[in-house]
Amino acid sequence: MLGGSAATSFNDDKQKSWPYLLKSSLPSHIDFRVETRGGLTFVRAITELADFPNEDLLVFHFGTSIGWPVSVVRLGHKMGIDFASEFSFHQPAYASHNRLRRMKRTLKMRCRNTVKYALYFAGLYKSRISRREIEDQIDAVVHLAKHQSKRIMWIQHQALQSRRIFLERRSYERFYKEIERCLQKYRSPDFTVITLPDSFLTQENYLLDCVHLSEEGHRKMFEIVKEAFKNG
Repeated sequence: MLGGSAATSFNDDKQKSWPYLLKSSLPSHIDFRVETRGGLTFVRAITELADFPNEDLLVFHFGTSIGWPVSVVRLGHKMGIDFASEFSFHQPAYASHNRLRRMKRTLKMRCRNTVKYALYFAGLYKSRISRREIEDQIDAVVHLAKHQSKRIMWIQHQALQSRRIFLERRSYERFYKEIERCLQKYRSPDFTVITLPDSFLTQENYLLDCVHLSEEGHRKMFEIVKEAFKNG
């Protein structure tokens, strides 16, 4: 199993993440290995797959960072924002227990949103790749994966949009629909595509950042994947 941060548990107990819940439910003679890489993109997955052995089943869990715009400005650390980092505008995963700290985070988030709009209208806040490149990247990942595995299960993560500004929601929605479209041609008995149902998209299944899964979200994701295993 190869996944991004969406497949990991943020409470420092990896056993509560869905891949390890799945691993513990499998018979002991099955060798199920879990590899996670923060910020995993399709291009980075190609590099990771180059070192993978041949296997009976390869499970992907791709996150959603490809759809979020990033700043092309590289000013270093300004206004509490690390402009040199691709994660500079990401939301915090947890709310602070300290009231004053929560207020500071809220003000910082509003400041960042203002900066996002300023950069966007200046043409300096946009998606890291063109949507036209997505199909080529997915084709490359699938082509390599099919040479290494008899079966493939592709889990495409989806984030909540409630804490995103309009331009981020619009960009993300377009990228997500393009990914879904590109995956349709690969659906087959040997290639399972899992997308999250609307019933899953509730705050209880996500952390505060609306991207990474909560403990309950990992449990429900495990149930979705386990059911796909049974049907497959």
